[in-house]
Amino acid sequence: MPPRIAPRNDRPKIGLVLGSGGARGIVHIPILEALAAMDIPIDFIAGSSIGAAVAGVHAVGRLPALKADLIAMKRDDLLRLFDPVLSRSGLFAGKRALAFLARYIPRHTLIEDLPVPLGIVATDYDSGRAVIFRQGNLLSAIRASVSIPGIFTPTVSGRSLLLDGGVVNPLPIDVVRSMGAELTIAISLHPALGKLGLIPVKRPGTGKAPDAKAAGRVPPVERFVRRLVENGPAGGTRMLKAADLWLDTQRAAGDSRRKIPNLFEILTRTIDIMEYANTQLMLALNPPTVLIDFDFPEIPTLDFSMSAYLLEQGRKAAEAKGPELLKKIKRAAP
Repeated sequence: MPPRIAPRNDRPKIGLVLGSGGARGIVHIPILEALAAMDIPIDFIAGSSIGAAVAGVHAVGRLPALKADLIAMKRDDLLRLFDPVLSRSGLFAGKRALAFLARYIPRHTLIEDLPVPLGIVATDYDSGRAVIFRQGNLLSAIRASVSIPGIFTPTVSGRSLLLDGGVVNPLPIDVVRSMGAELTIAISLHPALGKLGLIPVKRPGTGKAPDAKAAGRVPPVERFVRRLVENGPAGGTRMLKAADLWLDTQRAAGDSRRKIPNLFEILTRTIDIMEYANTQLMLALNPPTVLIDFDFPEIPTLDFSMSAYLLEQGRKAAEAKGPELLKKIKRAAP
């Protein structure tokens, strides 16, 4: 039985921050479960990108169903969530991903009607500023927040074109503080900058780093897109085959001693570097009461097939940080 905190009317208000990070965001789920098991109340939540999606599902009480489906998800199920489009602004339309979330979040749900105040972060393409959704349709806000540049097409809200929230604010500690949080719990998903290199890394469940020769020199992201080429709908086949050519590392030019990064490697590394830098800035300006951070450089951004591993890592982190969190909450109470 985990430690608990007794309910008090005079306790400090607690804000939870769920950071961006693609599939790594599955670790948010067991941490939310652990907080509930310890009777730690959450008064405000802010989420960016995958953090916004998990926060939204949690707010409507459907997190157990999402967790069960993620555990059961196979790679072919994952492929069906992506809808290729012939678009210059993104590889996928995002309609199938939104339909997947609609299994858990009713389409008419409004943010202002949720039982816990929620802030969802997106990025305004024109101004480069954060857009914070505190009201309006929940699914539409999440779709804006997960618009990973180059991967999902941007969304339009009024006269604004919106991108992924992680572009400008991957760890929105400032958002929950502006909502009224006095103590903050922040979950960061970005690996240390020095571990973002394009070198083979140990995969969970394996004893050693993958052998590039044995794998045909095709990293996981490339294999994923090539599967999309094979299985994608007819309307997007030409686009996907073009993407496959971009990913052909055998066509790399330049210094033969160093593999030239392909399109997806450059795109995902650029986003990781940018979000890592923005996360460090946020932590310096708005240090949370408790920080739970993870380092998963081996997890591709869109690979949700490693849910069991990520759920276990999140559970272990919550257990390790639980005593510190309880102590700080009790110390801050009048």
